[in-house]
This record gives sequence, structure tokens and C-alpha cells, in this order.
Amino acid sequence: MLDFLSANLPSDLFIKIDQENLELTNKSFVDPVGRRGESDLVFKTSINGKEGYLYVLTEHQSTEDPYMPLRFLEYNVQLIRQHLKENGNVSLPVILNNCIYNGNKPYKGSNSLLSMFSDPELAKSCMFDRFHLVDLYSTSEDELLSYKKAAFAAMVLKQGIYRSFHQWFTDHMRLIVDLLEKDYIGYADQAFLYILQVDDQPDLLETIKKSNPKLKEIAMSVAEKLRQEGEKKGIKKGRQEGIRIGQEKGKLEGKLEGEAEKAFSIAKSMILRGYPIEDIIALTGLSPSRIQELV
Repeated sequence: MLDFLSANLPSDLFIKIDQENLELTNKSFVDPVGRRGESDLVFKTSINGKEGYLYVLTEHQSTEDPYMPLRFLEYNVQLIRQHLKENGNVSLPVILNNCIYNGNKPYKGSNSLLSMFSDPELAKSCMFDRFHLVDLYSTSEDELLSYKKAAFAAMVLKQGIYRSFHQWFTDHMRLIVDLLEKDYIGYADQAFLYILQVDDQPDLLETIKKSNPKLKEIAMSVAEKLRQEGEKKGIKKGRQEGIRIGQEKGKLEGKLEGEAEKAFSIAKSMILRGYPIEDIIALTGLSPSRIQELV
């Protein structure tokens, strides 16, 4: 493998591989049945002094896969997930990808994932660099208010982590009414539904209803939705419970029926062998009249 790598990798990249500790693993991420005409080898090693992997994919298809870079990404993610599972919370390993193509004509496809995007530079900055973080915990209320129509949603989400809205609502009632009057909370029903689902204290609903006529109207609408959802869940749960009870009843009836048949069989056998009726009753638990039916 080292000779192969030396012949095919750029020299400045090859020298970064720890050649003395190149270890073949038993990992594989391709279709085990080989439907795609591919196989893979996963080597564990150090790359530039850091833990990493050498991933070698051998391609045997007669036609090239135009989305080969995407397949590498899929396999790499699986390898990284497995690495984290085995090693815990560690830095992500670097993976050096290699494809051995063995088609019936020269490979013309792309070997760069970024080049496959309609806007490679935008994809690089949006998908493969930093994601944009909105840290509500560290964002002040004044900053949240600059979100305009999204302000109330952000404030509700920020408070939601504490699962308590009673005092928060009391403290923010005037602000909420002001936002409503500015038509900044067109999603009020959904927001209040979230509030009442996260904090299900009954006094919260009463506080909202008493605070303002507009809020009372919203609260009543939301309360009705919650009631209907509760009824649906209750009906579903009732049906499931009914099915469960019916199944258990059926099992019990079947068991009792089986035990009765067994008792009858034993009684018949004892009668044929001439056992006294008293002994048959004692052993099988059958009544004298039932035993007489068998005589």
C-alpha cells in the first residue's frame, strides 16, 4: 500500500502520513453485497502528526458515478461517527480519500465536492466553514426587540428553556400588548400554544385571560385547541387501551379453555381406568355433573 500511495499521492502529502503505523481496520462503508461494484479499505494512521484515516475506494463500475464526491462525503460521515463512538468526545479525524477507478474508459467526472455545487464559494462558506449561530442565551432583550416581527418568537423561545412563563408573562404583558397593537405578532396563536404546552400550570392561562381583551381572545382560542388535542389523544389512548384489554381477555379465555380441555382429557382417562369419581373430582376440579357427562 505504501508503494501505491507513494506512486499516486503528491509527495508533500505522502510525507505527512505516518508510514510506520499504517493499520488496516475491519471497517467498511460500501454496500456489503457489492451492488454498486465497489469495495473499500480503511487504514488508521497519523496524518501530519494527528489521528486520521486513509480511505481507499475501489470502483469497478463500467460507467462512472457523476456524484462520486458525494459518496465519499457519505462514507466519511459514517467513519467519523464511528470514530467518535469508539473514542468519545475528541477532535474529528482527517480523512485522506483515494479512489481507484477501473472503468472501461477514462474518468471524466469531478473529484471535488465543492465543484459540484452551483456556487462553490457560497457552498464552502455556508456549508463547510462556520454555521451562523443565534445564541438566544447571550442575546439581551433589547437586541431581541430589534428583530421586529420575530422579536416575540425569539423572546418566547429564550424563556422556554426554563419551562416557566407565569412571572415572565406578568413582567412582559405591556410589551406583548404593544407588539400585538403594532401587528408584530401575526403568529400569536402558535406562540401562545407553545407557551401553554411548555408551561402547563392552570393559573398561567387564567393570568393571560385576565390581562387584556385581545390576549383573552387568543388565550381562549388556544385553550380550545389544547382541549381538542387532549380529546383526540384521549380517544386514541382509549382505543389502544381497549385493544390491549381485549387482547389480554382473549389470552385469558384461551388459557382457561385450554385448561378445561386438559381437565376433561384427564377425567376421561381416569374414568376409563376405573378411578373413583371422588378422586377424579379432586384431581381435575370438575364438578360431579360434568364428570357424569363423560361417563
